[in-house]
Amino acid sequence: MLRRILIFAAVLTCGTGLARVNHARVGRLLPGRLRLALGTVGSFSATPGTVSFQANNPDAGTLSSTGSAGWMVLSGSHLQNWTLSVQAGSTSFAGCSAIPVSAVRVNCNAASVSGGAGTGTCNGSFPLSTTAQQIASGAEGDGTNTYSVSINFTLAESWSYVANPSCSISLTYTVNAQ
Repeated sequence: MLRRILIFAAVLTCGTGLARVNHARVGRLLPGRLRLALGTVGSFSATPGTVSFQANNPDAGTLSSTGSAGWMVLSGSHLQNWTLSVQAGSTSFAGCSAIPVSAVRVNCNAASVSGGAGTGTCNGSFPLSTTAQQIASGAEGDGTNTYSVSINFTLAESWSYVANPSCSISLTYTVNAQ
């Protein structure tokens, strides 16, 4: 089965609130063996482009930041599926090598498709890693629809993981539609 993947990169930072968002490519979705209707990814965005943790006191407990990913599929089919995955670009934060990427927990709050019998399901919570992990999935909607996933990133700040404003890690989001 042929498929193309839309990849989106963002930066996860601790403290500064500054980041770079890079859009990669927008590809054509190819049908499976049943010769289903072709769908085209029309757009992709993630807001905010930076997920920030303001670290003031390691005794304060969990630090949390929310984000979202959204895209559009043109000419989709409810007989085809979609997934959204996320992974880190390295095993630890740049500027804060004592904080492993696994100290950040990723949780999907909500996943939805705007119509056309499309569905969205959150796939649970997991520690961030350098391996792509599926955060949400579902069935494409018939026709042109908007897809939205709300994401929560948490860092259990402690004296073991003291963040500072120069901590950053890049993320790659992958949308896969079959």
